[in-house]
Amino acid sequence: MEKTELKMELFRERELRETLEKQLAVEQKNRAIIQKRLKKEKKAKRKLQEALEFETKRREQAEQALKQAASSEGLRVLNEALTPEIESDRNGGRTDAERTIQ
Repeated sequence: MEKTELKMELFRERELRETLEKQLAVEQKNRAIIQKRLKKEKKAKRKLQEALEFETKRREQAEQALKQAASSEGLRVLNEALTPEIESDRNGGRTDAERTIQ
């Protein structure tokens, strides 16, 4: 009788071991899948970050160009507005002091 009990115990332990090995294999497979997904997500995040940085630099450059163009345009308009006054002062011979008095 004891021999039969030992065989049954051995059989149960084998089944338990096989079940645990199958569970381990499934968990390892799931882990590999999750690691691949994580790697892909990190790569995608890095690419998005690089694209964001590129677009940010591009936007800053465009804003700088607009500011320079606006300031250049402003100076040109101011220069054009003052040119007739300066020409009339030159022709009239007025000085800064005379302009201030009037």
